[in-house]
Amino acid sequence: MKKILLLTAFLIFAGVSIFAQNTEKQIAAIRAEVAAIEKAGAKYTQTTKDIEGMSLEGTQAVYYSSGKGLKKIAAKLYGESYNATLEFYYQGEELIFVFQKLNKYVMPIGAGKVRIASVEETRTYFAGGKLIRLIVGKKQVAPGSVEFNEAEYRMIELSDQFKAAFKP
Repeated sequence: MKKILLLTAFLIFAGVSIFAQNTEKQIAAIRAEVAAIEKAGAKYTQTTKDIEGMSLEGTQAVYYSSGKGLKKIAAKLYGESYNATLEFYYQGEELIFVFQKLNKYVMPIGAGKVRIASVEETRTYFAGGKLIRLIVGKKQVAPGSVEFNEAEYRMIELSDQFKAAFKP
C-alpha cells in the first residue's frame, strides 16, 4: 500500500513539474515575441480609432498591423472614476499577452481635482486561447481561481471588442 501511495505521489509531482516547466517555456516564448513586436513597432502600420461604447469618458485605440495581420493594440480608456491603458499583443490571430495599468481616482472626475488613489498593473499570458498566467501587481494568481477565470474572460472579451472595431 505504501508503494502505491509513493508511486502516486511521485507521478503527481512529476506531472506538476512537467506542466510548470512547459508553462515557463511558454512564458519565455511570449516575452520574446512581445519584445520583438515592441522592437519592430515603428515598422508597423498604425491606425488610430476612437471606440464608442467601451467607457463613459471615451476610448482610443492604436492598432499596429503588418501584412501578416494585427500585432498589437494600445488602448486608453477614460472613465468617471479611473483611466486605464491596455496593450494587447498577438501572434498570428491569437492573443498572447495583455498588459493593463489601471489608475483609480480618489473621487469621480466631476467632483473636483482628479487625483490618483491607486495604481494596479496586471499581466495576462495566453497560449492556445487560454490564460496560462495572471500576475496582479507582484502577486501571481492561482490558475482555476475565480479571479483567474474572470480575468481570462474579461481580457478575451476586451480583445474581441477592440478587434471588431478594427477595419484596416
